Amino acid sequence: MSKLTAFAKFRPSSGMTLDAVAEIFNVDRKTILRWETGETPLPLKRMGEFERVTGIPAHELRPDLASIFGAEARRHSKLEKTA
Repeated sequence: MSKLTAFAKFRPSSGMTLDAVAEIFNVDRKTILRWETGETPLPLKRMGEFERVTGIPAHELRPDLASIFGAEARRHSKLEKTA
């Protein structure tokens, strides 16, 4: 049995149906279920979209890549301070 992911918190908290979430991300219902159970990881190239739609930070959506997201956040923070 797969463990539910941070992404799995989004649907119940938003009150959205499986079909509605699938439509937002332009994927089928099975893909949403695989993302929710962790059977398939959320695609890295769509992480910004997942963050915007769900409000869940990337490091929680993909804890396996948290070090990448932490480095990216630090880089953005440094850029903002120099601007």
